[in-house]
Amino acid sequence: MTYRRIRRTGARGARALATGCALATGCVLAALGLAAGPAPGALAAPAERAPTALASPAPDNTTAHTVTLVTGERVTLGADGSVVVAPRPGAEADYVTRRLDNDVFVIPLTALPYLGRTLDPALFNVSALAEAGVTTTTPVRVEATGGASAPRSGPAFGAALARQIGAEAAEGAVGDGPLFGGVTSVVPAVATAGERATQRPPARANHKRVDYARTDHTRRDRPVADRPVADRPVKVTVLGTDGKPLPGTTPFALANVDDATLYREPSLQAVDGEAKAEVPAGRYSAMVSAPTFDGAGESTGVRMATAEFTVPDGATRTDVVLDLRKATERVTFSTPRPAEEHQLILHYLRDDTQGEVAVNGGVGVSSGAPVYVQPSHRPVTTGDLRFNVYTHRKAPADAATPYSYDLKLANPAGVIAKNQHYEVTGRQLATVRTNYHSDTPGRAQEVARLMYLPYESSGEALSESFKTPARRIEYVGGSAGASYHDWLKAGERRFVSEKQALRPGRTTTVDWLRGPLAPGFTEPARGAAADETWYCAACRKGDALTFSPATVMDSAGHHALAFPSDITSSHFAVVSGDTTLYEGDGVSGGVLTVPPRKAPYTVVYDQTRTNGEFRQSLTTHTEWTFSSGHSGAQAVPDNWTCVSEAGEYDGPGACSALPVVVPHYRLDAALDGTSPAGDDHLVVGFGHVPGVAAAPAVTKARVEVSFDGGERWTAAAITALGEGRFRADWTTPDAAAGRDASLRVTGTDAEGNGVTQTVKGAFTVAAARG
Repeated sequence: MTYRRIRRTGARGARALATGCALATGCVLAALGLAAGPAPGALAAPAERAPTALASPAPDNTTAHTVTLVTGERVTLGADGSVVVAPRPGAEADYVTRRLDNDVFVIPLTALPYLGRTLDPALFNVSALAEAGVTTTTPVRVEATGGASAPRSGPAFGAALARQIGAEAAEGAVGDGPLFGGVTSVVPAVATAGERATQRPPARANHKRVDYARTDHTRRDRPVADRPVADRPVKVTVLGTDGKPLPGTTPFALANVDDATLYREPSLQAVDGEAKAEVPAGRYSAMVSAPTFDGAGESTGVRMATAEFTVPDGATRTDVVLDLRKATERVTFSTPRPAEEHQLILHYLRDDTQGEVAVNGGVGVSSGAPVYVQPSHRPVTTGDLRFNVYTHRKAPADAATPYSYDLKLANPAGVIAKNQHYEVTGRQLATVRTNYHSDTPGRAQEVARLMYLPYESSGEALSESFKTPARRIEYVGGSAGASYHDWLKAGERRFVSEKQALRPGRTTTVDWLRGPLAPGFTEPARGAAADETWYCAACRKGDALTFSPATVMDSAGHHALAFPSDITSSHFAVVSGDTTLYEGDGVSGGVLTVPPRKAPYTVVYDQTRTNGEFRQSLTTHTEWTFSSGHSGAQAVPDNWTCVSEAGEYDGPGACSALPVVVPHYRLDAALDGTSPAGDDHLVVGFGHVPGVAAAPAVTKARVEVSFDGGERWTAAAITALGEGRFRADWTTPDAAAGRDASLRVTGTDAEGNGVTQTVKGAFTVAAARG
């Protein structure tokens, strides 16, 4: 057996795991490792047509990694490059982002004065840290003189850095002194992006002398003789609000906007307001975000300034000024109801003439510090400029019902608008009445809403902590074409919704973590963009049969991310007739190459979760039965992609969805997952996985309830409600008060495809009132 990787771009941080299996003759497997999450990887198929199995890669949004920066901020990175930032304990999260190719940098404002001088930028390359396997606090190597030392990486380091920044701010020279009394270098103690990308030019040779930064940014496919020479000197001066060169160290971005591959630097350093570089001739854009601090090291404001300029061919030196005095427009908002700013995020995106990204960065603040930007005098004439703002705002503390606003608003193409006050009206807003369920009283959770405009491929948000169970009203608004998806952290598990279009004027109700929580299949959100790629999780392409359920889903379709996992044991089996095609532990799905003839299949998946933050739905058993034969024609939408027999995602051709039946629960329980003794009911809707053409109607249903852990089951009375929905009624005995109740549901369609799912501890019978 030899391994082949499934050829797919964009999957980040996945690892292939092989597990032992009991197989039918000729069946081999490289299956999904639950602890590590879904992973691309495939085994070569044998020459004969015996069943074979391939590892099933997961849809993009099931893969995410969380790292804790050296400064203590916790950053969760999605596979699409989206980031959710949580502050270190006891602090705010004020930071800048820089994006270069596939690398995402999240840099706290307190680190900026030392970036590239003492603090290696790789410390904040979240993409590279995740790829290097960092899952908790970033390990570091420290060099120091005179017996100096650095605090432990994480919150202690971040707190000490803030104290030093505060002391230096009081002296008027932030970043000018030695870090922690003599620390000269802090770098990651893991291999990061340094080997994957062009090395960054040094900002300077030492504290007093600034060297010209020279690096090769030319296109690799250009003949050597055609490559422009980076020999045109540029001097960049960063002026503070007093009109003088800004003291200390100030990072800024510089890029060629004729062709960004000729020169593109997301983080050059101006030392005491001055930086020099050598670049090819051409037209350029520069951007700087500079903070100010108080004596406690907290940000008191951020200013963003830009410059557009040309470096003539043959010029002996080009002088450029980034003048923070020109950042005169404060970003502010007004909303229909009073609301206090909790987050403000600016996104600055500068493209070259070819549509390639030249400068991609932004600023995020949760401290309420004022943020000012430099308005444009005229639209850019080379390439394109896109600038937008996002804010999360909360109701005053004394509001009778908590509410919030999430707003994503664009400036006109090509400019940063002169008026940065954004007035939002009710007609621009969607209303989401959100219920946050929790079977553990007082559970700490975090939420974030990642919002996108049509030209953005990734989102950014700061997480908000709160206690659950809870209810609140969430108003969501944005410019034309805005979309969003939501992120929730409960304990150490992360859950997400599917990306959905923003629909102003509409009111919806959304339940998070409403039980039972069980394995299932995700579905595209209503109104999802037709060009959004959908990775099929239950499909057949030719004779490659993919079956890869989400391991934990709530009743609204929110599903758990793969990292970190709380699944402590699992068993997965695929059977056809009397033949077991695959059976093994520690996996949740895969791709099998099967004979072309139509045949019945049964997939069985058992899992047990161990998580102190959850009490219910920790053990499940699911059996899916369906028939499938060779798929030679496309029966799924054009934006879908399916895995072929070669182990590749290669589009929708010859792909059809499997007729897999799935249950959708509507349990009549309170936000804390309890239901009183006496008459009770469940509404369960049965459908099929997305993409099934002419899905047969689900005509039979059975619901059973157990109050003794599954030893004895009581069948509920079933009433058909139409369109695959059934109501199950039962009477919960008084003796069950205080106990967990289990559910077993069965649904069968007109062609014999069906599902039986058992959830132990699906809800709790409320204790009798004394």
